[in-house]
Amino acid sequence: MRLDFVYGLLITAYLTACNSYTSEYIPIEKIGEHPNSTVFIGMQSCNQCHLDIVNAHKKTAHWLTSSKITSAMVIPFLNSDKNYFDLKDQTRLYFSIKNDTLFQEAYRRPYKSPFFTKSIDINIGSGTKIGNSFLSWEENSLFQLQGSYYKPNSKWINSPGYPSFFQPKRPIFPRCLECHTTFSQSENWQSAILTNRYNKENIVFGIDCQRCHGPVLDHVKHHRKNLIDSVGRKILSYKNFSQQQRIDMCALCHSGVGQNINQAAFSFTPGDVLKNYLSTQTSNEPDVHSNQVGLLEMSQCYIKSEGMDCMTCHDPHSNERNNLIKFNSRCIECHPSQQHNSLLPENTWDCVKCHMPMKASKIMKIEINSDSVSQVLVRTHKIAIYKE
Repeated sequence: MRLDFVYGLLITAYLTACNSYTSEYIPIEKIGEHPNSTVFIGMQSCNQCHLDIVNAHKKTAHWLTSSKITSAMVIPFLNSDKNYFDLKDQTRLYFSIKNDTLFQEAYRRPYKSPFFTKSIDINIGSGTKIGNSFLSWEENSLFQLQGSYYKPNSKWINSPGYPSFFQPKRPIFPRCLECHTTFSQSENWQSAILTNRYNKENIVFGIDCQRCHGPVLDHVKHHRKNLIDSVGRKILSYKNFSQQQRIDMCALCHSGVGQNINQAAFSFTPGDVLKNYLSTQTSNEPDVHSNQVGLLEMSQCYIKSEGMDCMTCHDPHSNERNNLIKFNSRCIECHPSQQHNSLLPENTWDCVKCHMPMKASKIMKIEINSDSVSQVLVRTHKIAIYKE
């Protein structure tokens, strides 16, 4: 009886040492496996010790960046007034739901029957800023479809990069999925030859814990077996990473598309040297849409700091979008008494608006209407003094 009481106290002490927890037992479920034998498990396995972090992460753009299309997901896309758009060649792309599946269909006048029909199988994009694009399977080959959903106007538009005439599909290569999934196994995963053919049953959607913390299976097993061990074991810790290692982890997806170097996609793991895997060199100034790390590295805040990295300002576990109070407070932590020669009264403490303004992307352009193309505005990560 006394041993049971002591054991109960130890378990209670362990659980209260976690940031949050649930007493519900969740079986460890394998949802994917890298050919190098790394096993991916469901993020719900982290709930028992990190419930708050898991719940917060599920609201982030990282987690929402890719997912299988379900019947519940399609309703918001079909609530717009017009579930179609027209191309300049008079092709009409129409979107509808049939038997809980979302379809893209292409029509030509008089728009009576489609000449092209594809199911929409995968959602790409969190839908929090620009919107969503969609992928479709053709046996084991994966393609992007021509229609995208533009969130600001709640309307269907031509997918970015597509011409203004009908083009049925565009192949999706591993480098695309390297930034939009935790893991995707191409059929020739060790080859330098590009392919858009994948093992459909070996894709881990969204960016979850394992993408940034490395393999977690042994970590979860250890702590379920050793309930009183409150020190994180068998998992990568960012506090042990150098500044460059921390930057490289984010730069894998936030330094532009780049080009893989002698290494297949999904070879890079946290703590590796990114330049051994990916070339992101460019002769032009980094673009605001895709190369936030490149712009940050041009900032004096970064150049003059020995420890600044992306997580100095961003909490990767939380959805902080549009939380200017929080971001500005992080500026003030390092610049508490900054003097300004001129300052608009309404922007007294809005560091971000002046020193990280919205800029037009040179590579991300969207065709909201068939007769106009607009550059997407994105907040620059080059922290600087902008005279305008």
